[in-house]
Amino acid sequence: MSKILSSVTLATVVTIGLVTAGSAIAAATIGTPNQIAGAFAVALAASAGGCYLGTTIRHRRRARQH
Repeated sequence: MSKILSSVTLATVVTIGLVTAGSAIAAATIGTPNQIAGAFAVALAASAGGCYLGTTIRHRRRARQH
C-alpha cells in the first residue's frame, strides 16, 4: 500500500484533482457572500497537493541516493 501512495504518478493525479476541485468550488462561489471561502478552498487544495507531490518526489530522490 505504501508503494502505491509513494508513486509520483498518483501524487500528480491527486494534485490535479485537488486543484480542479478547489477551482470548481471557487467558481461556484463567485459573486456570493461565500466568495472568500472559495478562494480559501483553492489555496488549501493547491497547497495540500503541492506538499504531497513535493514530498513524494523528495522521498523518491533520497531513496535513490542511498
